Amino acid sequence: MIYKRLRHSAAKSRIKPKKWTKILENEPCFILGNGPSLIDENIHVLQDKYFTIGINSSCDLFDSTLLMWQDVEFFYSKRKILPNLKSILFCRDSSDPLNLAYHFTLSNGNFILPRNASILNGRGSSGPLAFELAYVLGCNPIVLLGFDCRHRDGKTDFYGINRFHKSHTMNSCKKGLKWIRDCQFDRKVINCSDNSVFPERRKLIDVLEELKKAHVYRSRKYFTVKMIDEIE
Repeated sequence: MIYKRLRHSAAKSRIKPKKWTKILENEPCFILGNGPSLIDENIHVLQDKYFTIGINSSCDLFDSTLLMWQDVEFFYSKRKILPNLKSILFCRDSSDPLNLAYHFTLSNGNFILPRNASILNGRGSSGPLAFELAYVLGCNPIVLLGFDCRHRDGKTDFYGINRFHKSHTMNSCKKGLKWIRDCQFDRKVINCSDNSVFPERRKLIDVLEELKKAHVYRSRKYFTVKMIDEIE
């Protein structure tokens, strides 16, 4: 039951994760974007010790605690591997034709901090949506990895060129990253990404050394059972 998948016809596939609010209060969260700098850090030291939110193709590199996406094109490109991941799957309600995941609704307008995980806000970039999720879960600090919003050596992402990128993708990404930087909230945000938006880039190893002094390691089972039990 730990890593179960929702069936196409199951009523549970229509349940929205409203009950996730603050269930991981004061747990560190590491959000894995897809920028080229994601492979600068040894993210595998996070495996089964910390809560991680992977975005889109981060699943090619790391099996995060929760994998999140918003575009149906991503689903079709990864539909063969998604059922085999250990990650809790979480996506936009219109981007999961086989009902493999828990769903959120995406609202129009600007990025704003949500009241619960069933409705996230803003369009054009997945990074801020993952941040919104980490925020509503109660996570603190929130660590950003692979949030570059710029090319490196001709690459858009850690794996090379993202064929789904549009002309406005990088600008939308940077706009969302600025929102995270300037948002008024009571959480600590740590940037471990190669971007020009945050004034400082921390090394992951240094961040983990600081967290060791105040944080008890959690297992993947701990996070998975806590979230699934809450919603079901």
